[in-house]
Amino acid sequence: MNNKEKILIIDDEMAPRESIRMVLKDRYAVSTATGALEGLQYISQEPVDLVVMDIKMPKMDGITALQEIKKSYPDTEVVLLTAYASLETARDAIRFGAFDYLLKPFDRNDILQVVEKGLARRRSNTVLKQERDILMDRASYLERQVSEARSNIMMCYEGTVKALILTIDAKDSYTHSHSNRVAILSSSIAASLGVPQQTIKETRYAASIHDIGKIGIDENILKKNGRLTDDEYTEMRNHPAIGVRIVQSVPFLEDAIPVILYHHERYDGKGYPEGIQGEKIPKSARIVNVADAIDAMMSARPYRGALVMSNVMSELRDNAGTQFDPDIVDIILKGRVSLI
Repeated sequence: MNNKEKILIIDDEMAPRESIRMVLKDRYAVSTATGALEGLQYISQEPVDLVVMDIKMPKMDGITALQEIKKSYPDTEVVLLTAYASLETARDAIRFGAFDYLLKPFDRNDILQVVEKGLARRRSNTVLKQERDILMDRASYLERQVSEARSNIMMCYEGTVKALILTIDAKDSYTHSHSNRVAILSSSIAASLGVPQQTIKETRYAASIHDIGKIGIDENILKKNGRLTDDEYTEMRNHPAIGVRIVQSVPFLEDAIPVILYHHERYDGKGYPEGIQGEKIPKSARIVNVADAIDAMMSARPYRGALVMSNVMSELRDNAGTQFDPDIVDIILKGRVSLI
């Protein structure tokens, strides 16, 4: 098998064409063509590593042929042959992609030196291309691995959320159905506010487990029909902190922590557990705060019936800027979020 590098000599004059062939034939696999069109046809059937080509030829000149070669075979190096009269043309051809040029008359050493330099660049570029392809393959592989890892994490996330919801359900069936409704309403509010899609998804997941801390609250308090005593209310106020302790050991649930901890904070700073106010309350928690209150008002409880829609709207309007974020209330009052 011939592993010699392939060179094509294109010249319409036999003397220089054969002279160059004789100089190169012992080191390389050399072919010849009597004109540019013949040379292009040859390359289309048998790609070569380097072309040595005269500039002045009939039918198609060397500059035009150079551009055709570089367009179709950009990795092929081209050395131009020129006389003093066309030296400037040869120099200009460098910007079209020619590697170098040889001045007529040329000697053996000039030919060997220029050709070897051209082939050395070709080899170097080939190695760089191979290394680039390897890096691209590795990058694609890593992207696939990251994508698969992300999918696995999301599956774990969703499975964990579902498990936590079932745990809430086992403690208080009202809380489970309530949390599902709050999650749906929260994602609708977030979408109406124009937050990013990923944030909408995170808000929905967080809202679905916002009451997870109630697992740690006495069932008698959770299911009490009447008003809570001061002590019972104090215990109930612990559920955000309990919820955080439950989920903080699960890395991919960390985005839910602000909602779990702050969904009972009020816009005027009179909420709990920290009494923060206004924009200091995370937006996701402000969204869930409103959705939580809306669903509570629209749900029948053992100690009261569900409020009609007009009363729900009145409560939102009356408490905008105190209990609730006024911007969130505003989009609801304007009908940009469906409450049905």
